[in-house]
Amino acid sequence: MHRRSALLRGAKFIVEPHFDYWPGISETPKHCYFAGYWQSEKYFRNHGNVIRADLTFKDPLTGQNLEWASRIGGSMAVGMHVRRGDYAANPKTLAVHGLCSPDYYRSAVDFIASHVDTPVFFVFSDDIPWVMEHLKIGLPCHYIDHNKGLASHNDMRLMSLCRHHIIANSSFSWWGAWLNSAPGKIVIAPRRWFANGRAVDDLIPEGWLTL
Repeated sequence: MHRRSALLRGAKFIVEPHFDYWPGISETPKHCYFAGYWQSEKYFRNHGNVIRADLTFKDPLTGQNLEWASRIGGSMAVGMHVRRGDYAANPKTLAVHGLCSPDYYRSAVDFIASHVDTPVFFVFSDDIPWVMEHLKIGLPCHYIDHNKGLASHNDMRLMSLCRHHIIANSSFSWWGAWLNSAPGKIVIAPRRWFANGRAVDDLIPEGWLTL
């Protein structure tokens, strides 16, 4: 605790003024602490290679994750993330974020199917039973739900290995798609990121599609 206090003493804190990209970040002190989401590629687009290197998963893949990684690498893999969990169960969270509709996912699957030869869908979700009941993909797909608790980051890791992506209104799948550096990747994101429909233009990287 004393060491942390020493590190923070005299530091300048920069609080994110709003959810959109803030140009004032270029005028902040060299040594300071940032508080907020800062969820826009515009903050680090010119340093993408450095960010991806810093966010490399260090531990080797093992067990089921190694097997899934091999399947993903051997196919035209499309990572699809369906976020429910607290979005669906917590009324306050639901009121802020909302949920991506089955129609959104069906439209995204149709788009991928019309632009990608022999796609294979790898579905990641915290509610796979709901997905299997409500989203009939109609194309080759696999459901991945074994990464729980402290192992949950492996879902993001497997997502990042996919060739194309259909993401939820979730920073988890946003990063899973962004960490994929493959040229020509297709990333489909929901146009409606928040329940109130507020614009999120700065959140969606250039070249990603919204539906």
